[in-house]
Amino acid sequence: MPGRGPEFAARATAELKLPYMEFAGTLEQSAGDMREHRVIKLPNNLVVLCTRDPDATQAAATLHVDVGSLADPPELNGLAHFLEHMLFMGTEKYPDEGEYIAFIKKNGGQYNAFTSLDTTGYYFGVANSALEQTLD
Repeated sequence: MPGRGPEFAARATAELKLPYMEFAGTLEQSAGDMREHRVIKLPNNLVVLCTRDPDATQAAATLHVDVGSLADPPELNGLAHFLEHMLFMGTEKYPDEGEYIAFIKKNGGQYNAFTSLDTTGYYFGVANSALEQTLD
C-alpha cells in the first residue's frame, strides 16, 4: 500500500530480551561487501543501521544527534557540550560516576564524544561479547 512506510517485525535481543523492530524488507548491498547489515527500530522510534563484520574483534556503536552548540540558549552557553559529558557521568543502569566508563574499559573498550555547531556525537568500542550490555 503506498504511503504505509517500511514493514518492521517485532524482535528481542538474545541476552537481555530488549524489544525492537527489525526491517522486514531487503537491503541493497554492494556485491563486494561481505558484512551483514540490518535496520532496526527501537521502542523510542530511533532507526538504527547495524553492521556485523565476522572478521572484527571488537564491536562499536556511534550515535549522532542533530543538535549542537548552535542550539544553546543564550543564557546557557555550553549546554550542549555539558549534556554530552553527562552521558558518561551515570545512567539508570550505571548510576555511579565513572561506572559506565569502567564497564567499557573492563571489556577492552574505548569511548569518546564531541559537540560541534550542529551535531553531538557519541562513540564506543568494546569486545564483541560486551556489545549488548554496553548498549543497554
